[in-house]
Amino acid sequence: MTQWPQPPGATPIDPSGLRDKSIRALDQLYRAEAENVRQAHVRYFGGGLTRRMAPFDYAWLLRLHKQMFGRVWDWAGQARCGDLNLGCPWHEVPAQLQAMLADLDAWQAVPGTSALERASRLHHRAVWVHPFRNGNGRWARMLANIWLRLNDGQLVIWPEDTMARGEGVREEYLASLRMADDGDFGRLLALHRRYSDSA
Repeated sequence: MTQWPQPPGATPIDPSGLRDKSIRALDQLYRAEAENVRQAHVRYFGGGLTRRMAPFDYAWLLRLHKQMFGRVWDWAGQARCGDLNLGCPWHEVPAQLQAMLADLDAWQAVPGTSALERASRLHHRAVWVHPFRNGNGRWARMLANIWLRLNDGQLVIWPEDTMARGEGVREEYLASLRMADDGDFGRLLALHRRYSDSA
């Protein structure tokens, strides 16, 4: 299995699942993925968004990933069938995603927590589960923004181009996720506030 080099902390890329076999370099892959993600972004943020479009159930979580990456990867939208350098054991992915959705409902019932705080917890949990072979961070960030849009929150505008290449805020972002793994969400929430539309 040939893999392409990735920035520190990123899931290794196996190009064998590419739909377009003419993609032979990371910059070509970044462009193809960015265009596919842009199309999904237009779908959810280009007009009215309803809970019917984004029902936040298990099937839709997978469908969102396929909408974001399905033109690039043949495994997009399919829960992974093996362990990665990140994430829960692969066989726990469906149960962990269901637990995440149940917890999201519970977080909404906690008084005094802002929509942005709940979105940052959703974002962290989605990354922690790491349900797909790749694209988990971008999927988690879009997932949290869709939830914010449905709940009248301000979107978080992440610097996706630089993060994908291991530049800019990436190291700070990864450090904030590791702190959240240990129960400290302060730094991750601060990043969400920094890049919020309302900032």
